[in-house]
Amino acid sequence: MVALGYSLDQSLGAPELPTSTRAELRTLRFEVTDLIEKVRREILNLRNATPDLTEQTIAICGDRLGTLDLRAPLDLSLQPIIIELLRNAAEHSGASVINLRTYYDEALTVIEVSDNGIGGVEMKADRFGLAGISEAVAELSGKIEFIYLTPGLLIRVSIPS
Repeated sequence: MVALGYSLDQSLGAPELPTSTRAELRTLRFEVTDLIEKVRREILNLRNATPDLTEQTIAICGDRLGTLDLRAPLDLSLQPIIIELLRNAAEHSGASVINLRTYYDEALTVIEVSDNGIGGVEMKADRFGLAGISEAVAELSGKIEFIYLTPGLLIRVSIPS
């Protein structure tokens, strides 16, 4: 990815490059830079010891954190799913309140992230958050539901215990 960024920089320096192409390449360069930074952060997260879920939730949601109800002890494999759900809510929902709740229901561990934001779920081809969550849930033989609220969204993940 870094090499791709350097190639884009080199192309941007070409004096014969049309202005419209230069603008498109500059936009692409910013996207590559953003992607590199996200990959670096994820690598750093993987290398460090897994922080406490409560601490991570507070760090992501900040003053928008509403209910934090962790009744079900969670396997470490579920934490990346929860973190990505919280990040999506924090970055894309426009919510003033984000809630996290975990509990047991029959033979299931249930994770619920809800917010009072704009609602809606959109899987974009150039974004991998929800696709990654869906794949991780499927690998655990689980189920993910998107429930529209007024206002907001509730995402419920159910994983067999």
